[in-house]
Amino acid sequence: MKNIIKFLCFILYSTCIFFLPNNYVIIVFIAINLLIMLISKVIIKKVIKSTLEIFPFIVFTFLINWLLDDIINAFYIGIKLLVVCNITIIYSNTTTIVRNC
Repeated sequence: MKNIIKFLCFILYSTCIFFLPNNYVIIVFIAINLLIMLISKVIIKKVIKSTLEIFPFIVFTFLINWLLDDIINAFYIGIKLLVVCNITIIYSNTTTIVRNC
């Protein structure tokens, strides 16, 4: 039950990030991610390494959005995607799969 609640909160949090307007509110979500990392005692080096592995895809998405839209909007979408990928890495490191046999 605890994992289901954690999953639903994760989905709600990730969805809220993309529905925010493009302004400085994203800094609050970055701070929340850092706070969640500290509370859940996730190894920060592991999160940074995993984020750097995903970073080329984020840059690719930024470039595609830049071609299709304004650079400012592409920048905000890239930052939002980075924050969502970061929380996904944190979620995957803190959640275990429990199987009932």
